Amino acid sequence: MADQGERGSRGVLTIILAITGVSLLLLVLMGWGTFMIWSSKTESKEAKIIEQKPEPGKIFNVGSFIVNLADEEASRYVNAEVQLEYSKVNKELDAEIKERAPQFQDLVNTLLNDRKAAELSTAEGKERFRRDLQLKINETLKFGTVTNVFLTKFAIQ
Repeated sequence: MADQGERGSRGVLTIILAITGVSLLLLVLMGWGTFMIWSSKTESKEAKIIEQKPEPGKIFNVGSFIVNLADEEASRYVNAEVQLEYSKVNKELDAEIKERAPQFQDLVNTLLNDRKAAELSTAEGKERFRRDLQLKINETLKFGTVTNVFLTKFAIQ
């Protein structure tokens, strides 16, 4: 009977050791899994930051413009130079932008002619003009979009 008592206590001890071993293994696996999830989130944030820095595009000079403004109280005009930025790799877009240059020049003249000097003399007014011009140009394009509009010269007189 003493043998059975020893066997019983050995069996219980073996079961306790097995449960302890499995528990430790599960804890290690959970810790490793948590680390992997955390590190993948950190890497994706770093990747997003890198992706947010776009490569500079190709620049197309639409031209220089001297346009009468919509001011009624005095004769005012703006002297501006407009350039467009777009993808370097899109060859169809490159050809389309060059073909549509007269249309873009007309858009610049029309949009500037509808503005008043007070509107265009603020940073917000210039930004609104750039956004409006970019939107109008992108509405006409079939093979891509203009990513930025630059006013490289801008004077109101």
